[in-house]
Amino acid sequence: MGELERERRIGVCEVVLRDGIQGLPDFIATSDKVDLIGAIHAAGFGELDVTAFVPSSVVPQFADAAEVIAAVPPGVATRVLAPNRKGVSRVIAAHREIRSIDFCGIPFSASEPHNVANLRRTHAEHRAQLQPMIMDLLDCGIQPLVAVATAYGCPIAGRVEKDQVLEIAGWLYAQGVRRLMFGDTTGMADPRRAHDLFVSAKAEWPDAHLVAHFHDNRGAGIANTLAAIEGGADCVDSSLGGLGGEPSAVDQGDVGDSGNVATEDLVALLARLGIDTGVDTKRVLRAGAMLETIMGRPLHSRVMRAGLIADQPLRRVV
Repeated sequence: MGELERERRIGVCEVVLRDGIQGLPDFIATSDKVDLIGAIHAAGFGELDVTAFVPSSVVPQFADAAEVIAAVPPGVATRVLAPNRKGVSRVIAAHREIRSIDFCGIPFSASEPHNVANLRRTHAEHRAQLQPMIMDLLDCGIQPLVAVATAYGCPIAGRVEKDQVLEIAGWLYAQGVRRLMFGDTTGMADPRRAHDLFVSAKAEWPDAHLVAHFHDNRGAGIANTLAAIEGGADCVDSSLGGLGGEPSAVDQGDVGDSGNVATEDLVALLARLGIDTGVDTKRVLRAGAMLETIMGRPLHSRVMRAGLIADQPLRRVV
């Protein structure tokens, strides 16, 4: 692996409001979500993953999807999640009636057993359902962002080979998808494989916008993110406080509260490396402190405890 490109702008998408909180047992007040959006926006993030259009009976956390969408400031690229065509229809309605939605995430596990456990669809069944969803989104000006999950390994099936992931990505590209995410669903990636996957994908589809989404269950999340950037990732995902991660499809004990890469730690390191993200590191820590206050406990950011280099640690108010 070579040296990181310091002059290339790397997008950082803050995912705490969707991936970060989706598995929490307690509902986060809508007013707190709106306050977090304000703090995250003030830190300079250009893209937010803000909610999911799923039945509130299944995920009560997103019962306020419409109110949260409405609170996103103009000019911020807005990403949401919809796992099926009914959800996509709700996304399109919100796009037309509330505010523009830029990207709609759709999950697709490279591991077929995980796809069946998570979405109750085989790959063939899922492809058949995805085609009209992708068409519906493109027809109304929303970019489908298909997340190829378990891109490095699966807690059910074990190792997932790169060719499996690229075959799915190629099929998606042929359907018109130009934003492709490769997700390390339960922290099974390593930097060498992460770099190799993004190099191969960028060489195959140079006009595609590649998104890296790593979980930090085994402590390699930031190393994998740097490797993906070096390999050609255009955008990387992270969550304030490292909050969230993959809800367990099966009881494997392979997930946890510290599943996501901590935004505070990632943007601080990228800044130290001279990589342009457009994000203000001090304001990120303020947003992280706000989240810890909302949660009523410390989270998993190391920088929140140690402080930015050459700066005093922020006083945490909980």
